[in-house]
Amino acid sequence: MQLTLEGISKKVGPQTWLHDMSLAPRSGAVTVLLGATQAGKTSLMRIMAGLDTPSAGQVHVDGVNVTGMPVRERNVAMVYQQFINYPSLKVRDNIASPLKLRGEKNVDQRVREIAEKLHIEMFLDRLPAELSGGR
Repeated sequence: MQLTLEGISKKVGPQTWLHDMSLAPRSGAVTVLLGATQAGKTSLMRIMAGLDTPSAGQVHVDGVNVTGMPVRERNVAMVYQQFINYPSLKVRDNIASPLKLRGEKNVDQRVREIAEKLHIEMFLDRLPAELSGGR
């Protein structure tokens, strides 16, 4: 999948939350978004995932403009540093959950592949509370 942001900006009232920017993360890579507090990281990720709309610009997935498309049809997700989704589920089940919702096949294999890519295989049977913030 290729995600591309073209001329994205976000204004809320008189404030500019995101200045005009374009971005095209490398397809197939794990991309990490880092920045200072109030730098616009969450705003940018919410626009990518379809939870918010940009004030200007477009979001493309594989060359298709998905800017106004519903969240479920984008195949884009975000993960916060502080794990907040399912604290009662093990890491394995947290990774599997969106895959199952999308009806993917071979979920166990996909979970293993994702864990290997992120170098977290050894944590799959732990609960989020049993992990450090960096994990």
